[in-house]
Amino acid sequence: MNRRLWWVLAPLLIVVALVIIFLFLAKPVNTLAFWKKETVRPSTVVTMERVFICGDRCILSEGPAPKALLKFDARAITSHFPENAGWNVDLSLPTAVRLTSRANDFCPRHKSYRHLGVSRGYVAVFQGPLGFNQKLLRREQRLPEGSLTPGLRERLSLGMNFAAQRPETQAQLRRELEFADEPQLNAALENLDELQE
Repeated sequence: MNRRLWWVLAPLLIVVALVIIFLFLAKPVNTLAFWKKETVRPSTVVTMERVFICGDRCILSEGPAPKALLKFDARAITSHFPENAGWNVDLSLPTAVRLTSRANDFCPRHKSYRHLGVSRGYVAVFQGPLGFNQKLLRREQRLPEGSLTPGLRERLSLGMNFAAQRPETQAQLRRELEFADEPQLNAALENLDELQE
């Protein structure tokens, strides 16, 4: 009886031993990743970038993992670059790590942009291109909304809801209400009668 039991258990023990050896020696791609904790290696490509309010991105660095991040696993990376500090972490360990920080400002190109809108019943000047009304620079007290022609009032209202407009409307609003810098904006404000026609 013991001999029969041995003939049944021996192959079973061999199969179990082979499976254990395979799990420890295999280099799983995605199928067996649950048992192996992937970490940052010297060959891991780490990309650090900044995303601005306007949606533009700036690559700060891209290349092999810095020594400070070597052997970090997913948990260590997300705790070192927390979401509540403005980071977004995209992991494809051990191949790549993308660390994105959100800036509370416009990119250098859009920083000088100005656009017209409406705020609290007055014509308002906002920093940045149309569609980004987060940074109110000033209200033109000499230009109450009620003193504007209906056409200009409507265009300013459409500009305040820029993302919802059709591409043709957006292009027209950009020509009329968006300015590359402060001098262009001031020239347009001085000639506001032309906008109201």
